Amino acid sequence: MSSRIATITARLRHRLSDSPLAAWLRGRDAVLIPLAIGGSLVLGIGLGRYSATPAPSPPEPTAESAHRDSAVAISEEQLRRSGLTPVRPELSTGTERPISGVVEAAVGAHATVGMPVAGRIVRVLVAPGVEVRAGQAIAEVLSPEGAVVHADAEAAQAIAQSLAYQYRLAMPMTQQGALSAQELESRRIASVTAASEARAAKARAVAMGSPDAMGSLLITSPIAGQIAAVQASPGAVLQASDVVAQISDARGSELRFLVSPLLGASLETGQLLRVKAGPRDLRARVLTVAPDDATGNRVTVVRAQTVDSPMPPTGTPVTAFVLVPASERRFTVPADALQILDGTPVVFRYQRGVIESVPVVVAQQSADRVVILQGLNGGELLLGGNTRMIRNTLASRRRPSQS
Repeated sequence: MSSRIATITARLRHRLSDSPLAAWLRGRDAVLIPLAIGGSLVLGIGLGRYSATPAPSPPEPTAESAHRDSAVAISEEQLRRSGLTPVRPELSTGTERPISGVVEAAVGAHATVGMPVAGRIVRVLVAPGVEVRAGQAIAEVLSPEGAVVHADAEAAQAIAQSLAYQYRLAMPMTQQGALSAQELESRRIASVTAASEARAAKARAVAMGSPDAMGSLLITSPIAGQIAAVQASPGAVLQASDVVAQISDARGSELRFLVSPLLGASLETGQLLRVKAGPRDLRARVLTVAPDDATGNRVTVVRAQTVDSPMPPTGTPVTAFVLVPASERRFTVPADALQILDGTPVVFRYQRGVIESVPVVVAQQSADRVVILQGLNGGELLLGGNTRMIRNTLASRRRPSQS
């Protein structure tokens, strides 16, 4: 039975292999299999190329986006409300040169009051730290020598008056012939001499303090200032020229600088200087510019006084800035007009409702002014005041593009 089945199966296979359907299937396989293999290769190569292609980079920033990052649109009304003030750069044809100096007591700012005549201190009318006026009494003295001076002055005055009277009496006598002209001339000379001696005696008394008949006199302050020290006490007997008190006038300080004659030639009386005394910024006016005789005129002494500011304490070192001619144009702007944006000094130009940052090169900077060396032409309208707000706005715009 099984052998018959195998024989029948073999016959069927032979017939099918020789049939048209079997031939068609064999032809289809011969075509489809190479096509499938080729399609697989093409798909693999395509996928490989796609995976090797880099991702597209973001577009480069354009000039329009760069301008937008450095400009702010703002109206004039918004400008006023934002605390911004329009300013014009000022042309400077000079440059500042620093000179060193010190605060010193001016001539006449200190006084040492001594005894004009030997005598005894009766009263001391001041104490250290007391403010006094020029001519104010600081001590009372009783001096026998002062009494003598007073008496001499009175006697000289009496003699002068007597001789003047005798001369006046002699004039009509000479006209009547009772007295010779020579005698009249002698009396005139005597009267003139006596009057001169009387004036000298009075001057000596005034220089002593105008002692009275008992020799009592007042010692007065020659300057206005503050009593620095009192070196006499009631009852003390002092000789002429012994020190009674010392007076200091703090308002009599001045700024003193030593400069070269060439630099001194660029200074003149009344000129204003920018001065720095430690952290303080001052203005000073030049009082005198004169050669220093002690150095054989090799150095020029410049004396100046502060303007609208108290003088620093005596001995304080100071630096003044002298404006000398420069060969290049520079512009000065208020210090608040300058900001640092991305590490670059900039100012902010305002035109047609738009604020733009302008990079500049700074030559010098102080607390209130900035000297611009490059970046300005002088015709711009810049902004001062609350420019920190503009800087923060522009910095926030640029930050995403830099990340």
